[in-house]
Amino acid sequence: MAKITFPTILTLIRLIASPIVLPILLVYGLPYNIAIINVFLASLFALLALTDFFDGYLARKLKLESSLGKALDPLADKFLVYSTLIALLAINRIYFYWVVLLIGRDFFIMGLRQIALEQGFSVPVDWLGKIKTMTLLTFLTVTIAHPYDWMHNGSFYQGIETTLLFSTLVLSLWSAKNYYDTFMEKASSARTNSNEY
Repeated sequence: MAKITFPTILTLIRLIASPIVLPILLVYGLPYNIAIINVFLASLFALLALTDFFDGYLARKLKLESSLGKALDPLADKFLVYSTLIALLAINRIYFYWVVLLIGRDFFIMGLRQIALEQGFSVPVDWLGKIKTMTLLTFLTVTIAHPYDWMHNGSFYQGIETTLLFSTLVLSLWSAKNYYDTFMEKASSARTNSNEY
């Protein structure tokens, strides 16, 4: 049996806490709109999001990369984002269409990658996709912490939240197009190479 490394433990924490602990806390805690609760939940989400950076960084730095960690990491990432989006939707903190768009975009790219693997090539993560992920995680953190109607500052935070949402949506669609273009280019190249033989 393979030894579970510390980076993999971080991934497992994110994998378990994201769909089980975090959504329950968000759904039952955020509606109270109490400052300390909002900040605590936003901090918890941010810490879980940071484990995505540290598990990969430590695995490479300490040479502890494993097939288990590589398999679980993207799954844990999806659980974190999807469970948070659905929880925020359940308490009307986000419009349902944005949730459909953001999750649908991910399924579209996962589909492209699966087709690519079946055809013998891969579609790697690009820099725009990484920026999109950072922007999305920042947007979700701000949305969780958003102090609705606190001392009449709602409009200020609403402006920040709206800007981050718009940026996330633009980057999501832009990066999806980039992935599709990369997929089509590699698929065309793969067909050309197969025809040569």
